[in-house]
Amino acid sequence: MLDELEPAALEARRLATEAAHAGEIAERGLSHSVAQPIYQTTVHSFKSLEDLDRVQTNPEEGWFYYRNASPNRTAFETAMARLEGAEAAVSAGSGMGAIFIALSAVLKSGDHIIADEKIYGGTFALLTQQLPRFGIETTLVDTADDLAVRTALRPTTRVLFFETITNPTMQVSNLPALADLARKLGLYSFVDATFSTPAVCRPLQWGVDIVLHASTKYIGGHSDALGGIVAGRADIVRAANMAGRMMGVTQGPFDAWLNVRSLKTLPLRMAAHSRNAQIVAEWLEKHPAVGQVMYPGLPSHPQHELAKKLMPDGLYGGMLGFELAAGPQALSPFVKALKEIQLVPSLADVITTLSHPAITSHRSLTPEQRAGIGVRDELLRLSVGIEDPADILEDLEQAFRQL
Repeated sequence: MLDELEPAALEARRLATEAAHAGEIAERGLSHSVAQPIYQTTVHSFKSLEDLDRVQTNPEEGWFYYRNASPNRTAFETAMARLEGAEAAVSAGSGMGAIFIALSAVLKSGDHIIADEKIYGGTFALLTQQLPRFGIETTLVDTADDLAVRTALRPTTRVLFFETITNPTMQVSNLPALADLARKLGLYSFVDATFSTPAVCRPLQWGVDIVLHASTKYIGGHSDALGGIVAGRADIVRAANMAGRMMGVTQGPFDAWLNVRSLKTLPLRMAAHSRNAQIVAEWLEKHPAVGQVMYPGLPSHPQHELAKKLMPDGLYGGMLGFELAAGPQALSPFVKALKEIQLVPSLADVITTLSHPAITSHRSLTPEQRAGIGVRDELLRLSVGIEDPADILEDLEQAFRQL
């Protein structure tokens, strides 16, 4: 029977099985715990100087201090590397922490970044407000425009940074084209895949050097664990790991444990998120109260065919954007009218939540900057949960009726 399955089905089976077994740690004795234990300790003891020296020289043989490594973090990093098909992975205390240590691994004062102009607002602030203090500059362009990227290139450019699906405008990046362009230009290709996760798209398979996640979002999936992950080339990950140690950008044991727990259901959750988001997006697109819907699964989406190539299982994630036809003045009454869908300045919970990018994720941008990348004041970002889709639509409809 196994040889009768299509390659895509085999790949999906391997991913689901790998996720289900995430975080397993070898134990001694005749039995072992099914659930990963929480190692709530900052330091480990040793019987001899030789043993301590050996572990510090060969980290794979044990742990000694939490800022350097720990059992729960190692379990999370190992699981994420396997799910992404990466040579290695390292975790951080947050998604922004992961981006910072990844960039720190390859950049120095005087270097330059080319980044997509539609990146998440927090990343925008990091690249344009914080990194310049360390002598690192960024040029923002439409990375879908090959000429714009080439025009922005400098002798000091080191990184091409983009997202699998942009937050919140839902533009899909051409991963193979951008990875190839970065190689030709002698740049590292970094992609933030928070919106997609390895259950929807695996950027490393398309030639990208480094994939990043805010594991606080879909990886954790329950709004109860903070973290970030850097996965990809071993040399870059090792350097990011060292940067994280020196800067103290460390993920705590409970957050790492929670993220591993959540990985076990990631393929199931992403399939449910994606199915529901597809239903909601199609419904919104036909609704007279809605002006525009942004979701890669819609045939009307400008990168729909590209999304089908990069996300071959027909899953496009649980995030979508839509604009109210009545304009910004309708935002407040619409949000207040919702009964089940909560206003939350984050995303990716198992319940459906709503956010207003102009005052949350993209608050650090000027109104002109937001308008330039399509984040208009009437735009709402919907994180579609795993509830029964009929209940999601019912809540949206009753809120629309009150406008």
